[in-house]
Amino acid sequence: MSLGGDFYALSDQQLEDLLDGSLGLAFLYDDLDEQPRECYAKAEDAWYELTQILGPEMNVYAEKTDAIPEASQYSWANETAALAESLAGIDTATIERRYKPEMETDLATIKGYIKDLVAFYQRAAQNGDAVLFRVT
Repeated sequence: MSLGGDFYALSDQQLEDLLDGSLGLAFLYDDLDEQPRECYAKAEDAWYELTQILGPEMNVYAEKTDAIPEASQYSWANETAALAESLAGIDTATIERRYKPEMETDLATIKGYIKDLVAFYQRAAQNGDAVLFRVT
């Protein structure tokens, strides 16, 4: 079972280099001089719930890969703005409808994480960044 999931804002070139293996995973751990612009890890323990609630929007603009272990999903920079707009359009009623009582993270916390994640995607879009979601 995975422990968490993090979101990274990075350039298209950095994403391409991660996918083809020319940029190692040390890049994601701040072990290199080159680093992602931003990492959103506050909700890493609720990654599954977030992907269940936000999946209908995220899956339209994201591709999945096993090239970046464990499992990853990414959006190129040209898709990030549309995804940010789509995520920002999710209303409270939709979140509440998609939330399942068996989810481990309470609804109020999930709503806060979604607000933070929408802001993260909006910043990435403003910066012209791609976004990588990685389950670890």
